[in-house]
Amino acid sequence: MALKCPECGSISHARTSAYEAPSVKRTWYQCRNLECSCTFIALESVERIMMKPQKVTDMENAGEQETTGRQPQTLNRYGSASKLSKRQQAPV
Repeated sequence: MALKCPECGSISHARTSAYEAPSVKRTWYQCRNLECSCTFIALESVERIMMKPQKVTDMENAGEQETTGRQPQTLNRYGSASKLSKRQQAPV
């Protein structure tokens, strides 16, 4: 993540960061403009949660999920849920 420098307006980059609390992060930034080189600290926090994930609260709901036959899926590009599209497959 990058922020604009408060002194000159150039892009700055994060040097390091540390969590102050589970939802608050303190980040040290440095301006990329060599003539400025301003170093500053910013706080990043969670403002609000727009949607929480659904959680199974009792064992009856857990049993219903298993009987539907739906398999857990990986949401990124790794795991058993990812498959190559026709364009990505090797020619036969």
